[in-house]
Amino acid sequence: MRMLFAIPITAISLFTVGCGGSDSSSPQEDPLLGTLNIAISDAPMAHVDKVELVLQKLVMTDSLGKLHQYDLNNHHLDLLNYQGMESHLVVEGLRVPAGHYKDVHFIVADKTDSYGCSIENSNGRHPLNIEESRLPLHDFVIDSKQMMSITMEINLYQSMHLTSGEYHLSHRGVYSVDNREMGHLIGEVDPQWIADCETKHIDKAPLGSHFTHMAYLYSSDVTHLEQMADISPTRTDNKHSPFAVSPIHQDHQGNWSFSAGFLPAGEYRVGYSCLAHLDDPATDDINQGEFSLFSEAGLVNVADDGQQTHHQCGNGHGGHGGHGGHG
Repeated sequence: MRMLFAIPITAISLFTVGCGGSDSSSPQEDPLLGTLNIAISDAPMAHVDKVELVLQKLVMTDSLGKLHQYDLNNHHLDLLNYQGMESHLVVEGLRVPAGHYKDVHFIVADKTDSYGCSIENSNGRHPLNIEESRLPLHDFVIDSKQMMSITMEINLYQSMHLTSGEYHLSHRGVYSVDNREMGHLIGEVDPQWIADCETKHIDKAPLGSHFTHMAYLYSSDVTHLEQMADISPTRTDNKHSPFAVSPIHQDHQGNWSFSAGFLPAGEYRVGYSCLAHLDDPATDDINQGEFSLFSEAGLVNVADDGQQTHHQCGNGHGGHGGHGGHG
């Protein structure tokens, strides 16, 4: 796992506000301190050239209800530079009082600011509206003298959508994980699956473009293909929306593969479709559109502590797999 572009803690202005409005003592004077690192990673997205976030503050509340705020000085990053198993270290070596923290989040620059969050694509630069102008992280407990490293994963295919001419990033597809409790998944995809899916759905190919191949990761509660659903905000059937998705790419040797970084360790079931271009994250495209899953690749157990887990979909790079899968 690589952590890129570290921001020295000396560059971050720190201040803490008590619930009564008075300033608390400086964390550096508290003998019971832990050290906090927070990074951000992204799942890659097609047809987008840049996704710029502008982070203003890290905010969290301790068990006594005291609000802690840390100024990030409008820290800029382009999410597309930190895909898969790469991450951008936003906060490094932050000394905080030991304890339990909740309602942890980054405050981002609002779209009304000229320097606010934005995306760039073939049609130019556009403001990016982020839900509640914040990006949430999970609650955590940090002990005295403990070094805690957390990574926020932002899956753009799940969280970003275009509505009424404006780009929005919702909290769906945004999660965070303790780096000791996460791992990375590398998947080999059977090229026969690719060929068969495209042949079956030739009438659904994008005009003047290519199919979009995607791996869909579901909880282990999903036991067969018919339970797998598309990316959608709500479900009214018995299908399950994916926990994460990852584009499948072909390398210069003709091999198809995908990678999903910073997954909470545990068991997942993997699905595949070549119709991801028909999967709108704001709608139920299984029941109301033309999207469908093509095949499933069985269960995979993602190891913890930042390890890489390899998984074979069908016959992997062997290329003559038919439609069964194995974990």
